[in-house]
Amino acid sequence: MSLPTMHGTARLIDDPELRFGAGSGKAVVRVRLAFNSRKKDKATNEWVDGDTFFIDGKAFDQAAEHIAESLTRGMEVVVSGRLRTEKWETGQGEKRSASALLIDSIGPSLARATAKVTKVSSSGSGGQSQARGQDQGRSQQGAAPAEDPWASGAPSSTSAGGWGSGAQGGGYTEEPPF
Repeated sequence: MSLPTMHGTARLIDDPELRFGAGSGKAVVRVRLAFNSRKKDKATNEWVDGDTFFIDGKAFDQAAEHIAESLTRGMEVVVSGRLRTEKWETGQGEKRSASALLIDSIGPSLARATAKVTKVSSSGSGGQSQARGQDQGRSQQGAAPAEDPWASGAPSSTSAGGWGSGAQGGGYTEEPPF
């Protein structure tokens, strides 16, 4: 058996909260998400809010740092992950639980926005991301491996990017797109 999965477009209702584990130093980010069934009423030609589903998303390690650097409150994001129940006990001994989303992938929705993607070197930056907004591409990293779907040089508006063009089975790579 596996955890149920969830995929959809949501809005960040707060800036991501990045923390580091006390013992391990492992990065973890909490992202508060709102999924909304907003629809346009054809009779009035106005947008009407439907039900809203709120959930906390979590990611770990380098992905956590990338999310904290890249996303901000109010952004519309496309997210996928696995649902799980988190359980804890309050200081008064009361047992509590809540649903959470273990984020597998997340990035800005490009339906009404644009984004500039900067690939982060996977070689030994100690889990730290490279500076946001700077293109620190292949000129500093040397020649990119042939199986690297991002190695095609300058970005092209007609290129398919890393999705569906990788050398691994199924055409996908393990590298996150953001």
